[in-house]
Amino acid sequence: MTTFLHLVAEHILERHGSSMEKVAIVVPTRRAAFYVKQELANTTKTPLISPMVEAIDDFVEGICTLEVADSVSLLFELYETFKEIDPQVQFDRFMGWASVLISDLDKIDQYLVDTDYLFDYMSEAKAVERWQKDLPDGRSLQNTGGTKQYFSLFENIKKVYAAFRARLFEKGQAYRGMAYRQLAEHVDELLLTRTDYEKIYFAGFNAFTESEKKIIQKLVKASRAEVLWDTDQYYMTENTGVEAGTSLREYRDSATFGGWKWTGDGLAKSAKTITTYAVPNATLQTKVAGQLYADMKVGDELEAPVPTAIVLADENLLLPMLYSLDEGITDLNVTMGLSLRNSMLYTLIDCIFELQQNVAEFKAKDGRTLRIPKFNHKSITKVLNHPFVRHYEQIAMGPGADGLTAIQRTLREITDNNRVFLSGDDLHTIAEGHDLFKVLFTSWAKDNPKQVLQTFYDLIDLLREVYRDYKNALETEYLYLFFTLLKQFEQTLERRSEPLTLRTLRSFLYELIRQTRIPFSGEPISPLQILGMLETRALDFERIIILSLNEGVLPQAKKQNSLIPFDIAQEVGLPTHQHQEAVMSYHFYRLLQRAKDVHMLYVSTNDSPGGGEKSRFVQQVEFELTQYNKAIQVVNKVVEFEERQVEKLSEEVVKDEPMLASIRTHLGTKGLYPTHLNQLVRCSMQFYLKHIVGVEDKEEIEEDLGMDKIGTWLHASLERLDQEYFLLGTDPTEEQIRAVLRSEFEQLFRGYVTEEGLNRIYYQIGEQQILTFLNHQMAVQPRRKVIAAEQPLRAEVQLEIGGTPVTIQVGGKIDRVELSHDGTLYVMDYKTGSVQLSGSRNLSDPVKKEQILLTDTDIKAGYERQLWLYKYLMYKKMVDGSGLVINDVTYPSESYRIQSGFYSFREPTSLKASQLDLVEDGGAEPFIAESERLLKVLVSGLLNPEEPFRQTQDLNVCVYCDYRGICGR
Repeated sequence: MTTFLHLVAEHILERHGSSMEKVAIVVPTRRAAFYVKQELANTTKTPLISPMVEAIDDFVEGICTLEVADSVSLLFELYETFKEIDPQVQFDRFMGWASVLISDLDKIDQYLVDTDYLFDYMSEAKAVERWQKDLPDGRSLQNTGGTKQYFSLFENIKKVYAAFRARLFEKGQAYRGMAYRQLAEHVDELLLTRTDYEKIYFAGFNAFTESEKKIIQKLVKASRAEVLWDTDQYYMTENTGVEAGTSLREYRDSATFGGWKWTGDGLAKSAKTITTYAVPNATLQTKVAGQLYADMKVGDELEAPVPTAIVLADENLLLPMLYSLDEGITDLNVTMGLSLRNSMLYTLIDCIFELQQNVAEFKAKDGRTLRIPKFNHKSITKVLNHPFVRHYEQIAMGPGADGLTAIQRTLREITDNNRVFLSGDDLHTIAEGHDLFKVLFTSWAKDNPKQVLQTFYDLIDLLREVYRDYKNALETEYLYLFFTLLKQFEQTLERRSEPLTLRTLRSFLYELIRQTRIPFSGEPISPLQILGMLETRALDFERIIILSLNEGVLPQAKKQNSLIPFDIAQEVGLPTHQHQEAVMSYHFYRLLQRAKDVHMLYVSTNDSPGGGEKSRFVQQVEFELTQYNKAIQVVNKVVEFEERQVEKLSEEVVKDEPMLASIRTHLGTKGLYPTHLNQLVRCSMQFYLKHIVGVEDKEEIEEDLGMDKIGTWLHASLERLDQEYFLLGTDPTEEQIRAVLRSEFEQLFRGYVTEEGLNRIYYQIGEQQILTFLNHQMAVQPRRKVIAAEQPLRAEVQLEIGGTPVTIQVGGKIDRVELSHDGTLYVMDYKTGSVQLSGSRNLSDPVKKEQILLTDTDIKAGYERQLWLYKYLMYKKMVDGSGLVINDVTYPSESYRIQSGFYSFREPTSLKASQLDLVEDGGAEPFIAESERLLKVLVSGLLNPEEPFRQTQDLNVCVYCDYRGICGR
């Protein structure tokens, strides 16, 4: 295959022989410049001094008298310029369109736009004049605040343009378009007077800007330059409807660039095989491309592999593409950069900024706002779980005396003690002063950019040591690139007298990161090249794989990323989306000109990212190009996921003999408690996972107090009040009650913040409920005596199940036991919510009673089940052995009857007695007998091998279940 750049090398050698000292070759990209040198070296038969070969940007910058400034300096200079014109400009709003404005100014200068005409055309008077023509007679435009702001922006841009250029010129700096404009307006003195270039060749271009046109046309007119084109007769003469030749046909017909060289017939006549692939999603394209290249490589000669290009129209697919290549493919070159914005290092930087900006703020009692330097647990966890930090832990952190690393210890402290906020000192103490924690968790002072930059320098120093010998060099490259970026940023900051806020610094730094790309180093002449579409300019490959050939990707979506309206851009000759589509069309068709084997991939599904309609370029090839060139063979293929029969997971757990033995062991040792029974009745799968398998609940950090936490707090407070006051026969004061509540809360939930927000409301509600409840308890007459608090009870029950004796331990912990004046023992349980069973449950019906205890999954039925078991335990202890003994007092069944009930804090002044009486007379023996019959029914089902553990059919049970992720509910 004879490449375009080979033709260029032959042509120049034929003209100049070995006298190349005063020859310059200008090409679109640096990659193309390398290949030109390669072709010259391969083509010449005698040693020669290489001509100057440069990309056009380098060529212009080398001749221009101004230095093209870096992007951060330009943003700072633009901001300072804008502030001089509009002192009220807000930085955050400025950053929203600053990059777009610089891009617009760049285009204005590159296309040599008459700025007086442009800004006059955008003025309010001219706009109203244009818009008025489209209105019906008698109608006029209303002048509103929005239109005033709109036009004031353009008035400011006009002033900014002149002031910005003057500011840069004074410092000997320029933006890219400004450099082009200077050279275009001073070609004679800057270029034509130079004697070091006798001939300049411009090769591989297709659509010049106005400044490029002016530069090149003057050089051509002076016989100092020649333009070498890479075109095809298909879009130049045969099918002039193709956008690829729009500018080129105009250049050829105008003859302003001298004689036309060259127009080939690769598209019009040569044989090609073009295969299209409809792929279900964007990332899968990389897998298909990787497999295609692996298959192609098998057929290649080992010493002479076919030059192949994988072209990524969507550059976000670079990393997936690299990971999709076969491990044996090592000889490749990546000619596109990887954005630092898409790196893992950027996510760490973002986490650190989020950590520092999300410090807690609280209102003091006098109304002042105190900025407390405490970090939120979510931000801490996010930073400590970052892959960069975790890799550092693996390499550089040893375990402490407790067997945990500083990171593990910190995460456990947060989880175990529900630490919602931690200060830097807290974290340093937990980590025993580890250097990483000092770097990450030292609060940044307000408006101190030097401290921010120093934090990142220190972090790079720490991470660099552990990544120095890491097999994946990409992470090391990230760190080095970020280090150089910080140095550049620091130098820019030093030239500024005004301090930056943290928000401003973050915006500038992120903009710099967005514009920074990591260059890949590799062998430029490798048989496999991975490129973006723009990097293919002037390069030829025999075999091509192009990904993401979808509308909106190639060509890109029709969007005007500019502050200049579309109609005005057209009027003054600025490029629009139509121009960009024509340029991309040329790159696409030029890539096909010399290729023999072409593979085009596109996403076929609309709902996938990057998916949608097949690119018009592919359809043009299928339906137009094939009509002009019958030697082109098009094959259409569809990539589908292979359908496999997936065995459906069983929703049941069969009870085999080892399983039944485990259940019997559990019943005889750990036993059954009211919560266990409720889980068994509500969902036997939940009972199995929690008690037989022992799957632990996932511990999560909660910032807001839930009702479960409120219940735990109130239970603990009442237990302590009972033990310290009521059991001793004294009543606490309101101050003592409040003190106990505060003390218990701080002991249980020291990580929670109760000074503001919902937690403050929850705390006050809980406090008020307890005060109301206890005041009522102390005032009511006749008053029952508190005889026990948090009373544990346990009884051993022998049952015969299926002819086999089974020992069951039944236990529970009763919140409070009270004794009334008539000898009734009240077994009371505290509840924070409603305890009333729904009206549809008829508790006077014996059948209904049994159903509620054995099968009802409603949570309120579980409350009744709990009271039933507590009452059973009390009676069981009364009739067994030495009887029921509470605080050294014995309570025989002959003298005392048992009544169970609830204290609901939702209704703190009333007692809700259990309405579910199993037996008519309420005596101990009948109640025990009936209870053990029901227990036998429940345990028989649990030990029945024919009844597997199943998921509940009541999906309400699953809402708050810790195991719903396991069940897939």
